[in-house]
Amino acid sequence: MSKSSTPPTSSVTSKRFYDAYAHGYDSYMTRHEGYFEAVEGEVAAAVGQPGLALLDVGTGTGERLSRVVARVRPGHVAAIDESPEMAALARRNCPEARVLAKPLGAPELPDALAKRFDLVTCLSNVLGHVPSAQLVPGLRQIRELLTPGGVLVFDVNNRYNAVAYGRLSALRNVARDRLRSGSGDFTASYRNGDRVLHTSVHLFSPSEVARLLRESGFRVARMAFRDYSTGQARGRFGGSIVVKAVSA
Repeated sequence: MSKSSTPPTSSVTSKRFYDAYAHGYDSYMTRHEGYFEAVEGEVAAAVGQPGLALLDVGTGTGERLSRVVARVRPGHVAAIDESPEMAALARRNCPEARVLAKPLGAPELPDALAKRFDLVTCLSNVLGHVPSAQLVPGLRQIRELLTPGGVLVFDVNNRYNAVAYGRLSALRNVARDRLRSGSGDFTASYRNGDRVLHTSVHLFSPSEVARLLRESGFRVARMAFRDYSTGQARGRFGGSIVVKAVSA
């Protein structure tokens, strides 16, 4: 294939996409370093005393989990990721954690973890890669894995984020949602060798997040918006959505 030719493309599952993306994830982390630091600050602010039990859902390479561990100083750390390649990296990058290569919603997950958690994190739009029909069951599973008074902290991409996606796109998404015709689906791409991989990703709205949490037995304790590059606090049309949720 010549340098000027268009590489072939493949539509793949989220698991296959992140198996391939695992070793190219560093550049993504660098581009959004300010945002990640701000979200990790939100996680630290959501917890009380050190020594808690922490579960990270969709841990990826484990680098973010390692930084969260340094900030909240948990007594027990576990993590899951549906990608075996990501899980293998996470074991190396966060040796404190017990990492399982399992997806959220797997029926065997509670028995495999054999523990309940004071804090569950789900970072970097992990919920956007969960099929829509599995979102509420997955969130309900998280609620069952929490101790009484436990906290869920997650962030998701905001389809009303005019700073990241452009004002026109954000306004179009608002209009579609008012007409109840917008799906919020987006295609993520990654070049893997001589092939471009595509996978479906969901972008959320603030009201959609609140609805999903209600249906899952949670309530929103805090909802913030952070610039996807710098981490600066923004309004609902200027940043990704960062949520602290507790059982209703």
